[in-house]
Amino acid sequence: MDNFTSFIEPYLPFLYLLHIIISIILAAVLTKYIKKRFINDEEVNKKDLLRLEEIEDKSLVFRLFFKISLHENNSKMSFLFLFLFNIAIPVLGYPLSIWVAWYLYNITYNKKVAQTNILNLDEFGTSFLKIERIFGEGSLLDLMTSTYAPKSKKLKALSALATRISPQNLRVVRQTLTSKDDEIRMFGYAILNKAEKALSMKINMNLEVFNEENMKDVDINFSRRAAAAQELAALYWEMVYTELSHESLKVSFLEEVSKYIKIAKDYYVPKSHLLQKNIEVLKKALEESELLVKKMDKKTLKEMQEKDKPEYYKQRIKEIEDKLLTYNSSATKLFLLMGKVYLSNEDYEHASTEFTVAQELYEGEASFILPYIAEIQFLTGNYSIVHSIINESPELGLNATLYPIVEQWKTA
Repeated sequence: MDNFTSFIEPYLPFLYLLHIIISIILAAVLTKYIKKRFINDEEVNKKDLLRLEEIEDKSLVFRLFFKISLHENNSKMSFLFLFLFNIAIPVLGYPLSIWVAWYLYNITYNKKVAQTNILNLDEFGTSFLKIERIFGEGSLLDLMTSTYAPKSKKLKALSALATRISPQNLRVVRQTLTSKDDEIRMFGYAILNKAEKALSMKINMNLEVFNEENMKDVDINFSRRAAAAQELAALYWEMVYTELSHESLKVSFLEEVSKYIKIAKDYYVPKSHLLQKNIEVLKKALEESELLVKKMDKKTLKEMQEKDKPEYYKQRIKEIEDKLLTYNSSATKLFLLMGKVYLSNEDYEHASTEFTVAQELYEGEASFILPYIAEIQFLTGNYSIVHSIINESPELGLNATLYPIVEQWKTA
């Protein structure tokens, strides 16, 4: 042993230097290998800086460690860790550090259901206000609240209401939550719970899709992300519209609706404008092609390339128009939904703008948008415009819900 020590001792400085060089090279290579596991983009860095501003009143040591842990320092910290790891464990550290890097790169985690702040049904008994019919006419509501109505009829009515979930039906079901009969009360809870869970599952599924695309550094499927955002906006609105969300959550849910509408709009609206420009360019090229064909003889026409013929431009215009129709349909739904949000917030000016844009985008008779525009005009006191909208839109009378209102305004 003494002989080995005396033999190796002259080479120790060289071996230490070699070990440091190998550690640096290995750490640099492995850091680059696992870099894809870490997020480092402009949006994330901006959030980090905002968080850093929020801890200005903390201790110097705390802020120092926070700065070190920022996303932009991931590569530096990875390199430092791997380098020190190799230095601390000579030779054996090389394969171990390679395994650590491989593990960090390939590790996967079980997906967790996102927290959507869904309404706690246990609060129903104390937080829901009593809802009554305006005119007090005979109805299912009277049946549910009557102390003399047979229990069998109430259960039968609840079974019928459970087959179609709508805001009107859910309002009736809520009346059973104050019932003294345990079976009636629990049946009402079950219906509301089922409706809430169905919406909750849809929200979580679309949140997973949205977050999956949103967390990517590269190869983001913006179409898939926008579709998920559009669906999330509609689902959060449904939570508010069906009144499954607690009143205290209404504002935050409406904010979620607005957020996802903006994300979806940022994709669909520019796409629609771009496709519209492409159609205009192709139509101009079609006109030029048709003029050129008229001047050609049959021999020259046969030698003409397919991509220069009018049929090619007509086919391309048809393809793009079909795609534009799809984008405009999505954009229409988004503007319509945003208008509903503004209307619920009593922001009539912005609501009117959103509904008008939705009406312009929609290909066809936009009779389903007109009632919202008429409602805004009524709320702002423009009764002559309301009268004009209803009289010039006979298709509104085909809606069973709107029919009494249409008939009333026709005689006004």
